[in-house]
Amino acid sequence: MRGDHGIDLSPVRAGLPWASGILSCRQSKHWKLSLDTTRALLKEFATEDSMAVISKCGNSIAEISQKELASNLEDGWAKFPIYCYPEGDEQHTKLITAFSRIQEVFVARMHVGRNLPDDPKSSLHSLIDDTTAEILDLDRNNGNDSGKKMLEEMVRFFSRPPPPDKYNNMEEFLQYRRQDAAVQYVLASTIFSLNSCVDLDSPYLATYIRLLKDHICIANDLASWEKEKEAYDNVKVLYMINTVDVVKQLFSLATFDTALAMTQAFQFQVECDIDDGIQQLIIEDDLTADEWQFIDATLHTISGNVFCSTVMSRYGGESYRLE
Repeated sequence: MRGDHGIDLSPVRAGLPWASGILSCRQSKHWKLSLDTTRALLKEFATEDSMAVISKCGNSIAEISQKELASNLEDGWAKFPIYCYPEGDEQHTKLITAFSRIQEVFVARMHVGRNLPDDPKSSLHSLIDDTTAEILDLDRNNGNDSGKKMLEEMVRFFSRPPPPDKYNNMEEFLQYRRQDAAVQYVLASTIFSLNSCVDLDSPYLATYIRLLKDHICIANDLASWEKEKEAYDNVKVLYMINTVDVVKQLFSLATFDTALAMTQAFQFQVECDIDDGIQQLIIEDDLTADEWQFIDATLHTISGNVFCSTVMSRYGGESYRLE
């Protein structure tokens, strides 16, 4: 079922503080290609062509990219494609990585079938156009539309609405959080990495996919909680969109520490529900080989997400570095 593009990892045996009951992790063998692709894209963002392009945070795209290039790139966001999509071959890995840090200001160029003006393009625009064309060429050559759907999900993510003023229950929050965390795009990228044609809207997979999305949201929120709360308290961000905060509000808890513990328990319960759901799918025996491959790959997508959140520098992962 698995190809030879990934290698097995054991975070528990490595002594990491592993906050998940899913013990299996995988890493792409093409990790260096992924890092090189990320670095090349950031260098394009860091050029003068991008100085006048301003992101939503108020800084120029060039300034943001220059800062990332000056940091330890390997310990940041570049980890996600390596551990979340370990089954992709070299070409699929390169293409997924190329769009993993695309800024919202360039998403208009990624609309499939769009008409672009004939004005001179920057080298970055050319890179985005060429990468999009390569993704769609892969679809045509392989007889599926996984790349097209991945692009559509990225565009849809940047078109998401702002959060509501309040949530009446956890499901209302998670319905929005699944959009805000780009989870549909993550799963579409997993399908693209497999060169597969699995339908994310399949009724057979509906419960499993909903639980996957919830797990990604909750795990991310647990990892980022301290930084997000600090940013919100210091008025550096407009919204607090985090499961821990919603748990505290919905259950009228006295402290955030209690809410943090309950949110971790919530993640463990989701993992139990995922396991029960897989056992039920085995009993029903309605899935295709491609759908079972998707299940195996997405289990490593969510464990890879936990792994990245554990070891990346943004969340204090430097202390677990092997010397």
